[in-house]
Amino acid sequence: MPIGTDTHTCHPAIERMKESDVDVPWSKEYERMICGLNFKAANSQAMLDHKLMIRRRLQEFNNEHIGDDDTLETLKERRMAVARQIMGKLGPTTNIEAPLFITWGCQTFIGNGTYINRNVSIYDSAPVSIGNGALIGPGVCICTDTHEVESADRRRNGGSHAKPVRIGDYVWIGANATILPGSEYIFSRLTISHLPGS
Repeated sequence: MPIGTDTHTCHPAIERMKESDVDVPWSKEYERMICGLNFKAANSQAMLDHKLMIRRRLQEFNNEHIGDDDTLETLKERRMAVARQIMGKLGPTTNIEAPLFITWGCQTFIGNGTYINRNVSIYDSAPVSIGNGALIGPGVCICTDTHEVESADRRRNGGSHAKPVRIGDYVWIGANATILPGSEYIFSRLTISHLPGS
């Protein structure tokens, strides 16, 4: 099914991004991206600049140097100060371990008391909402990005598009799980895992 071309129909997504606590790379191409339309970040200098800035901040976040006077608490405080410069929203008692990868940051909204373990990747070309008290295991990949399934459509339309991911309060996502575009896990007693060989 071809992806639409009108950003006027996605007012809620645009309004959601206006709630971000950090800078958003506003441009026509950015609006196409958050509206789930085909987009190419290379068509927007604002998006390219934002992506580079996020890579720099991730380098700082992922710096695991431990000084002689550091404690686990000071390491956490240092990481989370950088995370607040990256994430759209971040609950005050949330903890994110390094290393972390995230594409845009400004489109990720994380509640309070959530724990994100090591080696988590968040491809947030559409909004990613993670509720309060969620547990995200090591190696989890949260991916909003996708593309046309048919090769002829990919060649004709180019680019990719994205679908939001919503993870509710107190959901537990086990190690190395992959959360696909458009997924909603909103139940507090839900545990997501991957079984070897399945």
